[in-house]
Amino acid sequence: MSTRRNFMQTSALTGVAGGTIFRPLIFPLAIVALVFHAPSQGRAADENLYSSTVFVKPGAFTTSIEGPACDADGNLFAVAFARSGTIGKVTPSGEASLYATLPAGSLGNGIRFDSRGVMLVADYSRHNVLAVDPKSRNVSVYAHESSMSQPNDLAIGANDILYASDPDWGKSTGRIWRITTDGVVALLDSGLGTTNGIEVSPDDRKLYVNESTQYNVWAYDLSPEGNVSNKRLLIKLPDTTLDGMRCDIAGNLYITRQGKGTVAKVSPAGELLLEVELAGKNPSNIAFGGPDGRTCYVTMADDGSIETFRVDQPGRSWKLFQDRKPARVAEQVRSPKPFVLAGNHPNPFNAATVITFTLAQDSPVELAVYNTIGQRVALLRDGPAGAGIHKIVWNAAGFPSGIYFVRMTAGGAAETRKVTLVK
Repeated sequence: MSTRRNFMQTSALTGVAGGTIFRPLIFPLAIVALVFHAPSQGRAADENLYSSTVFVKPGAFTTSIEGPACDADGNLFAVAFARSGTIGKVTPSGEASLYATLPAGSLGNGIRFDSRGVMLVADYSRHNVLAVDPKSRNVSVYAHESSMSQPNDLAIGANDILYASDPDWGKSTGRIWRITTDGVVALLDSGLGTTNGIEVSPDDRKLYVNESTQYNVWAYDLSPEGNVSNKRLLIKLPDTTLDGMRCDIAGNLYITRQGKGTVAKVSPAGELLLEVELAGKNPSNIAFGGPDGRTCYVTMADDGSIETFRVDQPGRSWKLFQDRKPARVAEQVRSPKPFVLAGNHPNPFNAATVITFTLAQDSPVELAVYNTIGQRVALLRDGPAGAGIHKIVWNAAGFPSGIYFVRMTAGGAAETRKVTLVK
């Protein structure tokens, strides 16, 4: 049975029957955007929010696990898979595997995705930012600055300008760098404490950076060109090391606190709203994902595990994927899809519904049903299927009323549709 703890400002919430850990399913973001809208706090009020469970157990990643980031298809990535100098990929169902091996001598830390889907990785041992091609997985140097101590964590603007924190742990000092889309590196500020977590606000008008051992979180005004000004203290979180942080779409910062074993939620005005209590004590970083952008993933330096919890607002990074959806749709039009998932009829339905899909060519097909917390509740098809139209019946007589998601994978593509069961 997993250890499950609730955030400090609520009463205990009921656990899962039998101690089963529900692993959140992260549906393809470009498709789920057709169904989901940015949820309000009222719509999330009946959920089990801010309650952390283990998503990836210890063993797949080392204790150097860092830099979590989700791509547009909902896969989660983090560094130090099995050994140093690697990047691991975790599928929506929680299966971890090796995604890329970095060049000899390179050690990854923060990860971000640009508007093209290219993975950008802070290489702190060789003073680089690396780029991983999403198709070939080839790794190249995106930017290099030999005067950096170590590019640590990364933030990215909607315009693809990149920002890197640069701590000098031995001297307890730090700097901030800007990397433009042509790989040009410029120093933004110096004379800081040990800079670590870094993030851009949802409106791209502020840059946040924290100082790990000085316990400060600073805010800057950010220009469209990537210049910073008007530095001011947002909040001080004393006595525990600050590490990675990310914003939700409302501008709240989620900040990992090593040693305390919590994630602090801080408002744009600098108010500590709550703290999420984790099973482990040493969270290194955090990322947003999930079907609606409201699932947080936290990498744990205790044992290389990954914890997860639900929140009331989508993450800024998830929203960026939605904003970029038209470009991805245009790309799909140029590249014929391997299948069309037509949905189900009737919808809503009482006991059974027919799900129709068309394959462009013979292909293995997986067709499954998931509930709203990402648990697979039915497997309708898993195996080869011929080109043409297929009709699959889902008999849901034993399922409660509510919202479900039908997810199809075939030909290297995936698609998800919402279905409603009313009894």
